[in-house]
Formats: sequence, C-alpha cells, structure tokens
Amino acid sequence: MNNEELATRDGFGKAIFELGQSNEQIVVLCADLSESIKLNKFKENFPDRFIECGVAEQNMMGVGAGLALAGKIPFIASFAVFNPGRNLDQLRLAVYSGLNIKVIGAHAGLSTGEDGATHQALEDLGIACALPKMTVIVPADSEQAEILTKQIAVHNGPCYLRLGRKKLAAISSFVHLPETKIGKAQILKEGKDLSIFACGLMVQEALKAANELEKMGLHVEVINLHTLKPLDEESIIKSIAKTGAAIVASEHEINSGLNSLVIQTIAKAAGNQLQKPIAVESIGMENTFGESGKDEELLRKYGLDYLGIIKKIKLVLEKKKKIEYL
Repeated sequence: MNNEELATRDGFGKAIFELGQSNEQIVVLCADLSESIKLNKFKENFPDRFIECGVAEQNMMGVGAGLALAGKIPFIASFAVFNPGRNLDQLRLAVYSGLNIKVIGAHAGLSTGEDGATHQALEDLGIACALPKMTVIVPADSEQAEILTKQIAVHNGPCYLRLGRKKLAAISSFVHLPETKIGKAQILKEGKDLSIFACGLMVQEALKAANELEKMGLHVEVINLHTLKPLDEESIIKSIAKTGAAIVASEHEINSGLNSLVIQTIAKAAGNQLQKPIAVESIGMENTFGESGKDEELLRKYGLDYLGIIKKIKLVLEKKKKIEYL
C-alpha cells in the first residue's frame, strides 16, 4: 500500500521514463512545459528523443503526426487547454488518418487551482470523445496513470490521456484495486442502493461519500470508469440494473465527456434491457468556467467534493422512491 500523495502527472512521468529505457521508438514532444508535466528525467536521459517545440502546440501536433508516419510512437504533451484545446484541427486530421499518436493533456480540470479559468480545461474530454477512433483515458491516481501510460504505449492507435496537477492518495489506500485494463471498468465498492460512475479525482471523492453514507445504512456502488472510450457499457448496465439509481461524477462540463456517455448508455438500456426508468443526477461543472483559487476550495464551491456527492445522492434517492411508487 502506497500512502504517499502524488498527482497523476507524477505517475505519467515515471512511466514515460521507464518506457524510454525499454523502447527506442518512443519520442516525446513538449510545448515548453517539461517540468510541469514531469518530463525532465526523460529529457535528460534521452535528449535525442525529446523535441522541445516551444509554445507552438499546432506545429507540435504536426511534428508528432510526421513522426508517427515514420514509425515512431510520439507522446505529444502540453496542458489540456492547449492540447487538444488549441491544436484540434491538427489532432483531428491525425486521428482521421489513424496515426499512432499519444496525446497528453496535463493540468486538466478545476483542480488546476490558482492558474484560473484560462488554464482549467473543462471541455477536453468532450473534444477527445467526439473524435472517432480515439481512445480516451482518465486515471484515478498516480499508480493508475503509470499503468495506463504503459498500456497506451503498446496500444495501436490514437489515445488521449488526461492528467491532473492535484496530489491524491492512492486508490489502494481506500479499497482493494482490481486489475487496471484499458476499456474495463473497475468496481471499487459494491452496493445495492445507488451507483456512482466516476473518473479522475472524482473516484476518490465518490469513495469518501460512499463510506460516509454506509454509516447511515446506505450501500453505494462505486465504479471507476478510467476509460471513457471504449466505454464499458456492460458494467454500467449491470450496476444500474441492480441499484436503479446513478450519479455520474466528473471534473468536467456535464454537457459532454463522461456524463454524456454514461447517460446515453443508461437511456438506451432503460428502453431495452432494463425496461424501467432510472433515477440519474450529474456532478460536474454546470455550464460555467472555473476561477482562480485553492483546489480544495474550488472543488467544494462547485460541488465536486464528497459533500457535493452526498447532497446529490440524497436527491437521486428521492427520485428513485417516486419511480418505485409509479
């Protein structure tokens, strides 16, 4: 068990260095942010495979596409507001061509904190998920970021990996962690009253909420959807068939990304496999930009901490009761 708090960017930095040692085809491109994205060790040890592109993210994506065409495995890294936020045109063409690129969007979400709204990517998952052929991944902690970085390195095709700045405890300090595998949801806590589908740091907040509610006699199922595409629809449907109610929690705009994907899955299942309505609520940014502030303060203000989850759960359970009376 690892009790040290680390950001998901730390796990990525560890993994990319190890990958650099074992695979000479891996090349890293960065837009003047190597220290922030934990690339310094790779840069120092493999200078011939590290390309500093400067503050030119569109050009960086083009260079990465060219390297992929040459048979390399490019990891194209910047802050998520710039990558994929600024270079969407170049990214779209690379994905359209089916190139084996690995896009790293760091400092994503509200928890970027004091950097403020201009640097808090809250729409990047919507962008990435809208692109056909794209694998989209949001690790829940540093350990998972390390594992998934290594998995996307051997995955053939374009991938988007979302990383955060906020230091987090390891999920294994809360619960037993099942195997991490691209495209496979992780049931971290079983329950019968309600399902929480979460990704990124919201997984830990969901576990905290579930533990508090258990003291009140409520049993909440917590599922880590670290892979948004391809989405593990089977695990989602199986869980809601049991609980009849759900919360979707993501550090992102609720109009796209994880929220859209899960609710679409539930809606299809409600009319087909389930043959019954499901009570659902969303937790995320509700049609608003963020602001500058301490990460914990911002998460609490916008209802993205465990207290916000508990509040929404109570609302969903009221809806569930009304449905059951129908």
